[in-house]
Amino acid sequence: MRAVPLLALILPLSLAQAQSLKMEPHTFQARDGRSVEAELGTLTVPLRHARPEGPSLPLRFVRFKSTNPSPGAPIVYLAGGPGGSGIDTARHGRFELFLALREVADVIALDQRGTGQSNLHPELAQPWGIPLEQPADEALLTATVKKAAAEASRAWASAGVDLGAYTTEENADDLEMLRKALGAPKLNLWGISYGTHLGLSYVRRHTQRVDHVILAGIEGPDDTWKRPAHAEALLGQWEKVLKAEGARGPGLKSRLAKLLNALKREPRTVEFTDSETGKRQTWRLSHFDLQRTIFESMRDPAIFRRFLTMLPALETGDYSPMVPFASMLREGVLRPMPLAMDAASGVSPARLVLIEREAAKAMLGGSVNPGPLLAGDVLGVSDLGESFRGPLKAAVPVLLISGTLDGRTSPDNAEALRPGLSRATHLVLVGAGHDGLFQSDPRILERMKDFLKGEALRDERMEIKAKP
Repeated sequence: MRAVPLLALILPLSLAQAQSLKMEPHTFQARDGRSVEAELGTLTVPLRHARPEGPSLPLRFVRFKSTNPSPGAPIVYLAGGPGGSGIDTARHGRFELFLALREVADVIALDQRGTGQSNLHPELAQPWGIPLEQPADEALLTATVKKAAAEASRAWASAGVDLGAYTTEENADDLEMLRKALGAPKLNLWGISYGTHLGLSYVRRHTQRVDHVILAGIEGPDDTWKRPAHAEALLGQWEKVLKAEGARGPGLKSRLAKLLNALKREPRTVEFTDSETGKRQTWRLSHFDLQRTIFESMRDPAIFRRFLTMLPALETGDYSPMVPFASMLREGVLRPMPLAMDAASGVSPARLVLIEREAAKAMLGGSVNPGPLLAGDVLGVSDLGESFRGPLKAAVPVLLISGTLDGRTSPDNAEALRPGLSRATHLVLVGAGHDGLFQSDPRILERMKDFLKGEALRDERMEIKAKP
C-alpha cells in the first residue's frame, strides 16, 4: 500500500490550538460485551514540543469518571511495548482494573503518540524475514533487521513521517500537556513494561507534577537493552522451582546446554506443512533459534511450562514441536513508533560493554536482544543521551511491582532504581511473570488502591499461586 504523506494529515497549529482538548460522551464496550459510560477525549499536541508552532497530532484517550465524591489526581495508564494501546488494554484483559481504580480517581486509558487511535499512519509497516532453509544466527538477524530499518526509515521519511518525533521524552511531555489540559495540579501514573520507562521519564522531567506512581515490570532509563545475566539467573530459578516440584535427573540448565551444544555442532532439518498455505516447508533449525525460543518462552511461567513439555521430544531428536515458533523466530514487522522509541532510548556505553561481556558467557547469549537497533540505524532518530539514561533522583511516592519469574523485566531493574527513589516501596510477586503483575492475585489491586489513597506500604514478598 502506498504510504500516505504524514504532512498531508497534519497542519501547523498555534500553541493555543495545539493545547486544545475535546471531550465527548462515550459508551465504552469491553471485549466481553460489558459496557460503561465514559468520555472520549482528543488532545492536540505538537509533533515536536520544542516547535509548538509546527505540525501537531491528535492524541485519543478514554476517561472513566471516578466513583469517589472527592477524587484524587487523575490516574493515567501507560501501556507497554512500546506500541501498546491503552484504550485496547482497557477493552481487553484489564477492564476490571480500570473500573476498580475509579474508587480513587478518574482513570484514563491513553493511546500514546503513534499507537492505537493516536496513530496517524497505521498502514506503515516494514516486514523482515530470514528464509527457513537458512540457519540463523545473531549476526544474520541483526543485519536483517538493520537493513529493514534503514529501508523503512528512508521510505517513511519520504512519505513525510518525522521519526525523530517518536521519543520517550516527547511522549512524557504529552503527559504534561494532558495534565494541563485537564486542569489537574498533579497526575497519578500507572505503567507497565515500556510504560514504566515512560513514567520514569515524566518523573524526571516533571517531578513537581507527580502525585503517586505505580510501576510494574520495570524498564529503567537504561534498561531498553536487556542483560543476558538476568536471563541466566532466571534459568537457575526455574531449575530450583522444578527440583522443588520433584523433578529428577539432570537439571534444567544441563538439559538445555546439551540441546544447544548439539544444534551448535549441526542445525537440524525440520520438515512440516504450512498450516496457512498447505505447502511443505524445510526449516534448518539452529542453535540461535532454540536460544530465542527459550528466552521468548520465559516471558511468563505459563508460557515457559508449555515450552518445558517439549523438552522430552527435543531430547529424542524430534524437533517438530518447535514448528509453531518458526514464523515468530524468522519473521517480523517494523512500525514507526516502537522502532523509533527504542532506538532513541538506546543503551549507555557502560551497559553495552556489560551486555557484551555477559552474552559471551551466558547460555542464551545475545538472544535476549534480538536485532537491536541504535539511533544511527534509523534515519531521522537521535539518541536521547546519557542525561536521559542516567541515575534518577526523585522524592515522589513510587510503588514498584516485580515478578520473580518475569523473563522480560527482572526485579533487579527495580532494585537498581531504589537509591534514587527515596519514597519507593517494592512489591515482589513470588512466582509471577511479566503477564501476571496486576491480576495474578486479588491482593495486588488492594495494594495499588491503598497506595494511591496515600496509605503507607512496606516492602513485601507476596507468594503467587500458579493457576492450574
